[in-house]
Amino acid sequence: MRRILFWMHLGTGVLVSVLVLYFSITGALLAYERPILQAADKRFYPADSVPQNGAPLPLDTLVAGAMAAVPQPIEMLTLHHDAQLPVEILAANRSVYFANRYSGRVQGPVSPRIRNFFAEVTALHRWFGLSAAHHAAATAVKGAVASLFVFLLLSGSILWMPASWKHSSLRRGTVPRFDGSGRARNYNWHKVTGFWTGLPLGIIAFTGLIMAYPWANAQLFRLAGSPLPPRGTENATARRHGAGMHAVPTHLDEAFAEATRGVQGWQTATLRLPTGEKAMSFTVDRSEGGHPDKREQVSVNPKTLLELHREQFTALSRGQRWRSWVRFAHTGEAGGWWGESLALISACGAVLLSITGVVLSFDRMRRWLR
Repeated sequence: MRRILFWMHLGTGVLVSVLVLYFSITGALLAYERPILQAADKRFYPADSVPQNGAPLPLDTLVAGAMAAVPQPIEMLTLHHDAQLPVEILAANRSVYFANRYSGRVQGPVSPRIRNFFAEVTALHRWFGLSAAHHAAATAVKGAVASLFVFLLLSGSILWMPASWKHSSLRRGTVPRFDGSGRARNYNWHKVTGFWTGLPLGIIAFTGLIMAYPWANAQLFRLAGSPLPPRGTENATARRHGAGMHAVPTHLDEAFAEATRGVQGWQTATLRLPTGEKAMSFTVDRSEGGHPDKREQVSVNPKTLLELHREQFTALSRGQRWRSWVRFAHTGEAGGWWGESLALISACGAVLLSITGVVLSFDRMRRWLR
């Protein structure tokens, strides 16, 4: 039985090694996207000096000036609790602009090269850089690779177990050797890398499956004992690319105040500009990102400026709470710097597993042909 499992493990590894290498490299490049962008954006923060005892401009005035300065339609506004930080403006073409809250001066696009780099790598990682018409096929391929990679991790964990649990056997599977060469070194590195990165790689693979396949997503809700919520009918792709006319509401100061009312320690409040006369949809975040448990979704009536609905994380079903963590567990953002570093190390581990696995397979094949 162990021999059959070994050949299944080897064959599957050779089959998906190139794609595992591809996803690992692109994933590693995205590991520190959030902190890198935050560090790059800080260069634009001290745009103007903050006047002493000065009051920020009304948001209506600031946004009106920004609309004249930004060449694309505005999709989202992000307000920081710290009034010294600028208002972040997301345009329809995904460019980001900063508007000084005291002078109204607009800067941007902000960090365009870095943002374009991460956008291109993200497109490669998610959809192989293909057009929207081929996203479903790309997602299916990625999900299949994640499924096979889960099998590799599970079968590898069984094959890793030594025949006898002695100190020397455990050492060979947990401590890397740098004094060896050839097949012995590659075998040691393959086993050791699998031991130390297997668990985080399993989390990355399982969360990738949930995001790729509706059946895996449904299974998550089933395990949580929660009903699967109906899928939204709104065209998310059109919304992402700015289809439709986005109306800029008035009395923005009052609307933001209503959205953040009672939220202790909020850091940012983001308004997605509504289309037509729809309600204003806010996301109020008590963290710097990566923690869905610290977010609230708030709807405000654009006419009365009264709260229509407030959805806190604790009000979600268990399945919805679990699903909210999936994306941030996949990228490591759920753990902040530590989680992102672990995701980077794990992606590099998957690269090493792929390379050593293929080298060991070719070495075995070469010995057969002699």
